[in-house]
Amino acid sequence: MFSRSRRLSTEALNMIRINKFTLVLVMVCSCCVTSIKLDELKNDKNQLAKTVGGGSSAASSRAASRPASGDRDGAPMAKHAVNKSSADGEETSKTRAVQADAQSSALKTTISEKRVEKCKEKCPANIKECCRNAIAEKSCHNATDDPVSYFVNPSYPNEDWDSSFCDFRVDIKNRNVCQLRLDLEEFSLRGPHKYLGSCRQDRLIISTTLPNGIGITELCGNNTGQHLYFPVDPKAGGSSVALMMMTSQSSRYSWKVRITQIDCLADPQAVAPTGCLQYHTSLSGTIQSFNYAGGMYQSGLDYAVCIKRSVNTCRVEFQQVPGSTFGINSMEGPSLEEGIGRAGEVSCDLVTHDYLHIPGGMLDIGEEILAATGNVEVYTPTAEKFCGRSLSGLAIQEFAEKIKVNDPLGAQDNNTIATPVTSYASGPIIVRFHTDSVTVRERDIGFSIAYQQLGTGCNKNKIRR
Repeated sequence: MFSRSRRLSTEALNMIRINKFTLVLVMVCSCCVTSIKLDELKNDKNQLAKTVGGGSSAASSRAASRPASGDRDGAPMAKHAVNKSSADGEETSKTRAVQADAQSSALKTTISEKRVEKCKEKCPANIKECCRNAIAEKSCHNATDDPVSYFVNPSYPNEDWDSSFCDFRVDIKNRNVCQLRLDLEEFSLRGPHKYLGSCRQDRLIISTTLPNGIGITELCGNNTGQHLYFPVDPKAGGSSVALMMMTSQSSRYSWKVRITQIDCLADPQAVAPTGCLQYHTSLSGTIQSFNYAGGMYQSGLDYAVCIKRSVNTCRVEFQQVPGSTFGINSMEGPSLEEGIGRAGEVSCDLVTHDYLHIPGGMLDIGEEILAATGNVEVYTPTAEKFCGRSLSGLAIQEFAEKIKVNDPLGAQDNNTIATPVTSYASGPIIVRFHTDSVTVRERDIGFSIAYQQLGTGCNKNKIRR
C-alpha cells in the first residue's frame, strides 16, 4: 500500500514538472511571436518613414521608436519628422524641376545650334534660304513660340483624307511683334460651295484676340502661293493666335503654312500697312483672288491688297495676265459675253455687289494721243469698280458715254475687251476685292492681274478727270 502511494506521488511530481516545462515553452514561443510582430511593425514604420520623408534615416529611427500603444509623448515627434521630411521632398522636387527645365532649354539651344551649323555646311553663301528647310514642322494639337515655324497636315508631305479638327497655337512672347505673316507654301482644301460660295466642308479659321479680325473669316480651296498678314498686340493681351483646320472626308487635303512673327522695331520694312490682308513690295507683280486656281472665289469677302509705293512712282498700270480668265459677277450675270468687261456703279454695284476696286482707274490715253492733240486739255473719265468677263479700261469710256447721254442702263456696245487700267491716284496703293453673299461656279472665277509701278508719263497735268 505504501509502495503504491509512493509510486503515485512520483507520477504526480513528474506531471507537475511536465506542466511547468510546457508552460515555460509556451511563454518562450509567445515571446518569439511577439518579437516577430514587433520587428514587422518596426519594418512597416520604417518603410512609411522612407516613403514620406524621402528615406531620411533620422525620420525612420524616430518612427521606429514610436510606442506601439500610441502614447502621446511619442506622437508630436513623429508628426514633426513627417512634416520636415515632406518639406525636404518638396524642395527636392522643385530643384529637380528647375534642373529639368534647364536641361530642356539647353537641349533646344543645342538642337538650334546644330541646325545652323548644318546649314552653314550645306550652303554657307545662302544660309537664310537654306535654313528654311531646317525649321521644325509641327501638326495638329501643337503650339510654338518660335519666330518662324511651319504648320503642316498630319501626313505631310503626303495628303490626308480623314475628317478631323486640327488646331495649332502661336504664342507671341516678344512684345515688339505686331503682325504675323502666313505664307501658304502649299494649301489644297475642298473649295467653296458651288452655289453659295461659302466654305462648307474644309476650311482654315484664324482666331485672334483682336475684335476687328483680318477681313476674311475663313479660307478654303486651292491657295498655294498666297499670303496673309494680320495684326497682333501682345501688349493688349493678344499673346496667342489660333489656327484651326476643319477637314472632312469629302476630298483629299494637304497644307504647309509658314508662320513668321514680325518684329515691328527690328524689321519695320517688313510691316504691312494697317488694314492690309496682303502686301506686295515689288515694283511689279501679280495679284490673284483666293481660290483662283480652283475656279471660284468665296462669298462675303471684303479685303484690301496693298502695294508698297516706290519713291519715283506716279502711276500704276493694272492689266489682266495674258492668257488668263477673268470673271466677276456683273449686272448681266451669265448672259454677258466672254471677254467683255464692265466698269462703274451701275454694272458692278447696283444689282450685284461683286467688284474689284481700283482707285482712280482710267483708260490711259498714252503719250502719242496727248501729243497729237497739241497737249490741250483732254477729258478722261475714271471709274473705280470693275467686273464682268475681263479687266477693261475701255469699259470706263463706254460707261462715261452712257452717263453723258443720260442712259446709264442702256444697251452696251460690248466692245470692251481686256485693256489696261491706269491709276494716277496719290497716296498708298490699295486694291480692294468685295463679294456679296452668293457666288456661282463657272461664272464667278476671280482674277489674275499684273501690276507695274511707273515713273514715266508723270506730267499728265493736261488730263482732266
